[in-house]
This record gives sequence, C-alpha cells and structure tokens, in this order.
Amino acid sequence: MELPKFKIGLRVWKTVFAVAITAAIMKYAFHESPFFACIGAIVAVGRSGKESIRNSMVRNAGTFVGGIIGILMLLVSNNVFWLALGIIPIILLHVEVDLGDSIVPGCIVYFAVVYLMAETGGAHFYALQRIFFTFLGTVIGFLINMLVDPPPMEDFHKKAQ
Repeated sequence: MELPKFKIGLRVWKTVFAVAITAAIMKYAFHESPFFACIGAIVAVGRSGKESIRNSMVRNAGTFVGGIIGILMLLVSNNVFWLALGIIPIILLHVEVDLGDSIVPGCIVYFAVVYLMAETGGAHFYALQRIFFTFLGTVIGFLINMLVDPPPMEDFHKKAQ
C-alpha cells in the first residue's frame, strides 16, 4: 500500500499566514485569545474572490446577529425557555437577507452568549468581543487572500445561480 503524497499548495500557506498574523495581533495587540479571530481568518481564505467574500459575510452576519440578539434577549430575561425563542429572529433575519448559511454560526454565538456567558455576568462584553474579533479575523484572512497571489475574481460579478 502506497502512502498518499501530500502537496502543500499556496492556499494552505496563505491560510497559515493569515492565521499567524491574526493570532499575533490578538495576542500582542489585544492580549486576548486568538481562537475566534483565527476561525474568521480561515473562513475568509477562499478558492475564489467570490467565495472569500461570501464566506466572510456568512461568518460575520451570523456572529453579529447571534451576538446582538443574545444581548437583547438577556436584557429581558434569562429564563431558558424565553431564551430558546431567540433563535426565531436569528433564523428569520438570515433567511430574509438570503444568508441561510449564517443561521448555524449565528445560533452558536447566540447560545454561547445566553447560556455560557450569562452565568459569568460578562455576556454583553463577550458578544461584542466575538463580533469584533471575528470581523478582524475575516478581514485579515480576506486581505491576505487578495494580496498574496489573488484567487480568480472572474465569477465575482456573476449572479449566483
């Protein structure tokens, strides 16, 4: 049996570079965990310019909506049954703006805000950090992807079918 030959392509190296820059900024400039920002960086390094933009939008939209809805719901109540209703506006908003792929990341951020962080008392700050750090990671990943041997953009202006 022959072992597979792995080829490390440019996209892999761009992703590593984006993650390294993101992690360094998070650690040394913000003194925060780079975890969520690095996820954003990975998501933003797509095979095409269109994919990079779409993936970044999906990740940021989900994080933003989930975080904001989480903050708003906690202002009213921390009852687990009430908080379960928070996924309704997350789902409806993402479907309305044709970003259905953002529903899962939005709900994950929402659950982290209302069920994990609410007990520590830092849910509002956590939500705002998640939004900002995810955005930072996607911007860095996108910029690295577009500046270092940019992927094809010919499909960027075509409508999705």
